[in-house]
Amino acid sequence: MTRRGKAIALIAVQSDARPSQLAITAFSTAGDGAIVPHYYIDAAGQIFQFVAEDRAGHGLGLATWQKRRRNIDQIAISVLLAGSIDTHTERELLALQRLIDNLQLRFHLDDSALFTRIAAADGTREEIVAYLPPDPGHDLSGGPLGAGAPDPAQRLWVFLYGQAFAPRSGALKLNQAFPLQAAKFNLGAPVAPNVPPPLTVDGRTFNYQCFARDVIFNEGRDYAAVQSLNALLPDDQIPQEGIPRKLLEASYTAAIKATEAKVPQQGNSKAFRADWRFHYSAMVGQVGPALSSNYVTDDGKYAVQVFAGDTFYTPMDDQANCFYLSQTPPDAPMYQQMWLETYKIAAVPYDANSPFQQRAAHDRIGTPLGGVYTADFEGTRYTIQVFAFDTLYAGPDGVIKRMNELPKTNDVQAWNPQAPKPVPPAPRVELVAVGDGGAPRKDINWPPRPNFTILTDRNNQRANALGSYDWVATGPNGAVKILGNWVEQNIITIEVPQLARLRNGNTTVRFHKRAADQLKRLWAAWESAGLLDRIITYDGDFVPRVMRSNNRVLSNHAYGTAFDINAKWNWIYKIAALHGDHGSVRELVPLANAHGFYWGGHWNYDGKGASDGMHFEWAVPA
Repeated sequence: MTRRGKAIALIAVQSDARPSQLAITAFSTAGDGAIVPHYYIDAAGQIFQFVAEDRAGHGLGLATWQKRRRNIDQIAISVLLAGSIDTHTERELLALQRLIDNLQLRFHLDDSALFTRIAAADGTREEIVAYLPPDPGHDLSGGPLGAGAPDPAQRLWVFLYGQAFAPRSGALKLNQAFPLQAAKFNLGAPVAPNVPPPLTVDGRTFNYQCFARDVIFNEGRDYAAVQSLNALLPDDQIPQEGIPRKLLEASYTAAIKATEAKVPQQGNSKAFRADWRFHYSAMVGQVGPALSSNYVTDDGKYAVQVFAGDTFYTPMDDQANCFYLSQTPPDAPMYQQMWLETYKIAAVPYDANSPFQQRAAHDRIGTPLGGVYTADFEGTRYTIQVFAFDTLYAGPDGVIKRMNELPKTNDVQAWNPQAPKPVPPAPRVELVAVGDGGAPRKDINWPPRPNFTILTDRNNQRANALGSYDWVATGPNGAVKILGNWVEQNIITIEVPQLARLRNGNTTVRFHKRAADQLKRLWAAWESAGLLDRIITYDGDFVPRVMRSNNRVLSNHAYGTAFDINAKWNWIYKIAALHGDHGSVRELVPLANAHGFYWGGHWNYDGKGASDGMHFEWAVPA
C-alpha cells in the first residue's frame, strides 16, 4: 500500500501472542489487504521484514493523532513482538532496541514517536498511546547475579526479593534498572507493575514504577538514568504542575488499579486529590501512593485510606484531621478496626495474633501485600509474609527475620544510576527581595514568598546548621524524647521583653542558640514598626515533637527554631487570616523574612491557600 507522499512520523510497537512460526508463516503468505507489519521480532531476537519501509503496512487503521483523525498506516513503521508484554525475552527486547535506534536515526525521530494501541473501555481498538519498550536489562560487572551468588545469604535475599515482587508486579528481573535502584536504596516492594503506557508530559515520555517508599522513573529509553520523585517534590506543598505532579497522579492511579485487580474499590475517589489532607500527609510523609480508595467504614464512623507505608483515618465528624495507624496505641478502640481495613487491600483476613503481623506492626514496615504462606528454597521451607517496606520470613527454627537484614548481591551493592540527559530548565519564578512585601492587600497571596526557603533534612541541612540527635516517640500526640545532651548544648533561655503583655509578665523563651539573637532582633523590629498590637497570643516555641503532617520527621519546634502566634485565627490547614481581619499576622511577615524567618502561611497545602499561618521558623542567618 502506498504512503501517498506522507513522511514517516511514528513507530508502532505491538505484541502478537501467536507462536512465532505460525505468525511468520501467516505474514509470508498473506494476500492483499491482510494485516502485515513491516517488522516482526521472535523470542530469539531475530528480526524479519515483511513490508518495505517506503510502503505502508496494513493493520493500524484509523486513529486520532495530533488532534486529527487519520490513517496511521500511512505515517508509521509497524513492529510486532512475539509473545505478550510480560513474556518478551531479553534477546527480543535487545533486538527491538537496535531496530528502534536504526529507525530513529534514519528518519530523524525520537522516543516521542513510539506508540502502541490499547483497547478502549468498550473493548474496541480505537486510539494510540505513547509507548516505551521494557528495560532489556543491564550487563553488570559488579559481581554475580541472582542464584549465581556464592554467598547463601545473598541467594536467599534474591529469592525473598522475588517474593516481594510477586504480589503486585510479577516476576523479578534483577538486572533491570528499577529493581536494582529499589534494592540499592531500600525503596520497599513494588506496589504496581511497570507496564505501558508511559507517562507523557509536554511531549516527553517517562517510564515509571511505584515502590512503597518512592516512585522511580527515567526519561525515554535512557533506562539507567533512574530518578526519584521524592527528590523532586517540594518540602512544603503539593506541586501544581509539571513532572512531579503528573507522577503523583499516575502513582495513585497505578497502585489503586493494582489493588482493584484483587479487590473491588469503592469510595469517594480513586485518584490523587491535591485538596485532600490524607494525600498531602502521604506526600510529605513519604509513605507511598494510596493502595485503596478513600472510603467510609461500614459503621459510618471513620474515613479511611490505605497507603503503602501506613493507613490514615479520621472520624467523620472531624474530616480535616489525619491520624496514623502506625501511631495509634494498640489499646485504642480503633486500632484493631484500622488493621482490619488495612488487610482488605491484600484480600486476606487480619489475624491480630499472627507473629508476623505483630512483628510488622512493631517494626512499622507498612501495609501487608499478601498473607502468610510457605515456599521452598534450596531444599529449605520458609514461611513468608510480604509487607510494603520489607518482607518477613522464618526458617525451620521459627525465628522471624527481615529480608533487609540479609546481604544484597554484589551487583546491587555496586549499582549506581547514571546521570540523566540534560533537559531544559523549568521557567524560573522571580521572587521578591527579602523583607519587601509590597503594599498590603486582602489577598491569600500577600505577602509574597521571600527568596529563601526552610531548612529540611535533605542533604543534612538541619543537622549541619543545628546539630542532630537521636529521639524516641513517647505518645500518639507526636511528642518525642530527645536522647543525649543535645538540648543542654543547643537550647538556651532568652528574654523577649515584648512578650510581657501576652504572658502575664513572662518574657522567657527557649530557643536554639544559633537563632536566638535573630529572634530578639525580630521582636524589637516589630515593636519599632508599631506592629505589636497585631500579636494577640503567643502559642509556643521549643517543643520536642514530630511534624503534624509526618510522624517520621521532627518538627522545627523540636530544634528550637520555630514559634507560633495568633494560633486561633491561623490554625494549620486553614487559610491564614487575611490582612485587615482580626488575628491576621500578614503585616508581620515582611520583617520576619528580613530577619531570616520563614512564615508557615507560605505553605499552600491544597493550592487554595490552606497553610500554617501561626508558624514562623528560622531559616537563614540575617
